[in-house]
Amino acid sequence: MNEKMIFSDILAVQNQLAFHCGRLAAGCTTSQLRDTVWNVLNEEFLLQGELLDEMKKREWIHPVLASPEAVNRIKIQLQE
Repeated sequence: MNEKMIFSDILAVQNQLAFHCGRLAAGCTTSQLRDTVWNVLNEEFLLQGELLDEMKKREWIHPVLASPEAVNRIKIQLQE
């Protein structure tokens, strides 16, 4: 297994962990537990960012910038 595949697999796992942490946080019944889960989720997002930065540095991924129209469309959707 090459490094690119390893990074891709790790990123996929990080995405799944973040998804499940978000669902878990939404179902927490105490603020202390919810805050703990949010902290774990924040750490997962930081790790994802570091992985993506490294993958971009190695030119394994090439993100495409969103158009101003797409950004505005998403803003409108989030405000509804």
